[in-house]
Amino acid sequence: MLGYKRFVLAAGGLLSFMCLVGIPSLALADDKGNGQKVTICHFPTDGENSPKTLKLPAHVAQRILQSNPDDFTGACGGTKFVIVAVSGTLEEGFPLRPNLDFLSEVNEGNPAVLGIFLGHALVRGVRAFLDIKDSNSREFKATPFNPINPGLVASGNNNDANISSLYLVDRRQAARALLREPRYLSMVPDLAKVDIHAAETDPDVRNFILQAIEEDTTLLGSKNYNQVTLLQVISTWKSCHFVPSPVLYTKPDGARVTDFPNSLATFAGVTDALRTSNPAAYNAAVETAVRAKLALQPSEAGSDGCIDNPSTFPNPVAPADTVIRYGVDKSTKRMNDVYRPCQLEEFAARAGVNIQVEQCPN
Repeated sequence: MLGYKRFVLAAGGLLSFMCLVGIPSLALADDKGNGQKVTICHFPTDGENSPKTLKLPAHVAQRILQSNPDDFTGACGGTKFVIVAVSGTLEEGFPLRPNLDFLSEVNEGNPAVLGIFLGHALVRGVRAFLDIKDSNSREFKATPFNPINPGLVASGNNNDANISSLYLVDRRQAARALLREPRYLSMVPDLAKVDIHAAETDPDVRNFILQAIEEDTTLLGSKNYNQVTLLQVISTWKSCHFVPSPVLYTKPDGARVTDFPNSLATFAGVTDALRTSNPAAYNAAVETAVRAKLALQPSEAGSDGCIDNPSTFPNPVAPADTVIRYGVDKSTKRMNDVYRPCQLEEFAARAGVNIQVEQCPN
């Protein structure tokens, strides 16, 4: 990501350039007296190590930013956002969605940094499952309702495709989001291979990614404008309690598309709209489907007595399915960039995407 400086309009009139380094309380006004101020983080050049947060007139701040490549708009320290791809109960409308928010109690008393929903994207090479809780699970309940979690597994099969939700999350929360999960989960970089031009990939996501590719000067050769990789929440173990998520449809190129909310509803024999219009009926339908799986013979996936067997994961079927390589080549963008709040707003604006970041003070 380029070190882009937030654009600020220069105020009218000429003001002498005063000694600004290390004076966070400096109060200047333009010659019109309107006192328009911009917050920047300034890295001193006089031997001091600690950066300083300054509030300066717009035209003065702009000069500082242009002449000091390490300075940036916004307060020093604090929030930096990363993109995380999730599928399942971390998505909008599900109970674990707040796990993507960096809350005040863990943010040293500072205001919460809420996860920002960027949009949906079609991710290739991951196969979706529904995690059925057996009677020994910590999350199992003898009476309704049992939770259903996703089990997104790296299959290496380009025709396994899942619609994931992309969020901008405080980097400190990226690891914390999984701390209380009682399952084998991880966040893996370069795993989620986003099909940029797929119909399932939202326009805002597409524009955001294409702008990032365009501005990346580290890519070698002919840039890949068809695919990028992201940080993805993934299951590190395919349990016998994982039931394949119903495939919603198959694309002309052979991709079998799943989507946690709609695949779960299909599994329960209802539509996802029922989840919000009649939650009790929706939960009852899901519970009935779960109980039916638990009652199957031990040899069946999802049954209460099933036994894990690593060899049960299906291999790709040639020639219709294709194995893909993880990790990216030198021409493919890795969307592992870190965005400061104001930098994120500015980058999104260049991509034609409207994102308002509460932590950007200007």
